[in-house]
Amino acid sequence: METKKRLFLAVPVRLYDYPSIRRGFGPFLEGRWREEETLHVTIAFLGKRMDAETVMAKLERFEWSFESSELDGWDYFARSRVFVATTDNPSLQSLYERLAPLLELENAVLRPHVTLMRVKRFDDEEFYRRLDTPPAQPLGILRPAVILYRSVLHPEGARYHPLHEWPL
Repeated sequence: METKKRLFLAVPVRLYDYPSIRRGFGPFLEGRWREEETLHVTIAFLGKRMDAETVMAKLERFEWSFESSELDGWDYFARSRVFVATTDNPSLQSLYERLAPLLELENAVLRPHVTLMRVKRFDDEEFYRRLDTPPAQPLGILRPAVILYRSVLHPEGARYHPLHEWPL
């Protein structure tokens, strides 16, 4: 049964070796890994405030720009129970601040990340030991595009449907 269709804008990512990340953390985490083809950094969550056509019309002449960066860290957001890959990229905050007035968004501070897994439970000691060890090399890179997605929540998790892509 489909519920709650929501829209968001995101930058797609390409991981260099997702299977290796999954093998490295898999034995210590239990949860649902995200599908590699849907991995992204959310820039603006729009929810159900406007439809896709309205969003696309408002952004028709928008000048898209941000600096590409690599995903060079990982983290665990305990409040939302997600294991993530991270990037330090101030240009994504700047992009959000330019989008906010057009899309009637509140001021917000982004924590650019890619959700890799929704975590149900984990082996505390080993997971945190691995989490405290930074990746030996970058995990992936931001692709030069922004995509308008529709997120549809299902009992087995959210499914993301790309509706429109703006290449940089």
